Amino acid sequence: LQSASILFVVQDRVALAPANQGRFLEAVETALHFGQGQVRLFARPAGDPDPQVFEEIGHYSRGLHSPKTGRTFRAATPALFSFNSPLGACPKCRGFGRIIDIDYRLAIPDQSLSLDAGVIKPWEGEIYGESKRDLYVFAKKLGIPTDVPFADLSPAQKTFIIDGDPDYGKPGKRWPKAWYGLKGFFRYFETKTYKMHVRVFLSRYRAYNTCVACGGARLQPEALCWQWRGRTLPQLYQLAVSDLLALLLDAKPKTQHAKPGSHSADLAYDSIVTRLRYLEQVGLGYLTLDRPSRTLSGGEVERVNLTSCLGTSLVDTLFVLDEPSVGLHPRDIGRLIGIIRSLTDAGNTVIVVEHDEAMIRAADQVIEVGPEPGGRGGQIVFQGSVAELVRTPASLTGAYLSGARPASVRTGRRPAGADGWLRFSDASKHNVVNLSFALPLRRLICLSGVSGSGKSTLLDNVIYQGLLTQRHQLAEDPAAVGDIHAEHPVGEVVLVDQSPISRTPRSNPALYTEAWELIRELYAATPAAQEAGFSPGSFSFNSGDGRCDHCQGLGYERIEMQFLSDVFVPCAVCEGRRFKPEVLAITWNGRSVSDLLNTSVDEALPLFAGQPEISRRLASLVEVGLGYLTLGQPLNTLSGGEAQRLKLVRY
Repeated sequence: LQSASILFVVQDRVALAPANQGRFLEAVETALHFGQGQVRLFARPAGDPDPQVFEEIGHYSRGLHSPKTGRTFRAATPALFSFNSPLGACPKCRGFGRIIDIDYRLAIPDQSLSLDAGVIKPWEGEIYGESKRDLYVFAKKLGIPTDVPFADLSPAQKTFIIDGDPDYGKPGKRWPKAWYGLKGFFRYFETKTYKMHVRVFLSRYRAYNTCVACGGARLQPEALCWQWRGRTLPQLYQLAVSDLLALLLDAKPKTQHAKPGSHSADLAYDSIVTRLRYLEQVGLGYLTLDRPSRTLSGGEVERVNLTSCLGTSLVDTLFVLDEPSVGLHPRDIGRLIGIIRSLTDAGNTVIVVEHDEAMIRAADQVIEVGPEPGGRGGQIVFQGSVAELVRTPASLTGAYLSGARPASVRTGRRPAGADGWLRFSDASKHNVVNLSFALPLRRLICLSGVSGSGKSTLLDNVIYQGLLTQRHQLAEDPAAVGDIHAEHPVGEVVLVDQSPISRTPRSNPALYTEAWELIRELYAATPAAQEAGFSPGSFSFNSGDGRCDHCQGLGYERIEMQFLSDVFVPCAVCEGRRFKPEVLAITWNGRSVSDLLNTSVDEALPLFAGQPEISRRLASLVEVGLGYLTLGQPLNTLSGGEAQRLKLVRY
């Protein structure tokens, strides 16, 4: 049998009668085996005398198959819906939802600049500056101005500069007759990635972009064919935890089994609902399941980890929590306390580092460490109940809890709007939809609200990144804002968050405040240093010939432990003092350069009483409450709050 494009192989001819049932089933099974899971049934039309004429009466297949399109589908398995499995992960991004690609926003970070002023960053230099000169040739031909901001160019002009001539690459349309564009520039270097310097150059302009194949869904196209209540699995992940929980509770499976939970669907359903309830109970009902963990705050990470502990039903376990209430609204503190109480009621021990008053008052035992920060701390000031804490004179925490030392609150308020307003209209991002608001300029403004109400979105995506976008500067994920209007010009826009200041242990407060350079000059000016021929560079632990050659000025060595975390031990040569013995022999005010690095800011300020510039730079650390830090403390060891306050020092 043959149709227009298909050749059919006849497996058997049999009359449909009860006596031929066995033969019919055997023929169908054989046809399914050799026909790759498909079989078609044909019958002779009634009344047609031609024995070679048949008409199709059925098309059947084993598994999932569309008779209209001919497309086959894999059976639904757990691995098909997991982006961590090669069976379910998107083949393009391999389940990450993002791919590393050239981000042209990094190549043009500030669109307020003109071509003359260097708006295209990779072409500002001697090495690749020739491409800028190539652009000027075509800019002159097409009348593209090079002295106006890039943002003010027409869309066609911007497209020509970035994409190049649309016919570039065709016969007779190569350089110098056609412009290759910024994208052509990077495409050329993508073919030269076997060279190390090219890979380093391209890495400056690469970023994670949403996968174009799956649109960030992270799953195979076949996995997206399955829906539950009109939603694919990634669409369910995009729902808030509280919304998804309500949807699941409304769709509780009704099985026919006598024992509840005896069916595998019941077990899966109960496990899902239990975990979602835990997330809601710890105040995270506003999070979506596809939210990247790197975007969570410290307190949110703590509470997510807490829910995983609750789901395991552990007993006789010690839980250590570091400020889980960070960013949590007072309304949700009670929920968190209830969750922690459920852990202790199950026979576990919970130790919490906390500053929240409600958490302290809920504790069975309070241990106060102090009495002061830095080197003057490290002692147990009090241990006992809250009732005993408020009666202890030595306890600073107890004095505030009892009201003996009330927190100072400013009573006078300056009228809002006296110095103008900063107005935003029709801002939309996440749960902020078509919001219009105004901020008084030159005032202290507090954004408050329950957890998940949109405070961080309003602060970062709308206000901060919105202002950057208005200035045509690079913004990672700005909100859609209708208009931004300031009644008085706003100068610099600065975001101070809890992200680490430095990931290297070489940076410290003395370097960050730019006081170390002046301190090195003091040591180099001493008679002993001049006699030895030392310069300010000799007192640098980051470079120069004065630092320890063994540890390169770090003061410690890192020992790789293979499958365990690396271990850091003091340098065996300099014993953690960072410098060579001849440099350590030079003293200023009775202290060597290593001794000074181990001195706290509070102790160092009197030493620099005769050095006003150094004192001014270090005094700002005391003003933000960081006087207990030593001058040489690595910045990667600071807490999130300390990092925030240190960033304020710059301003």
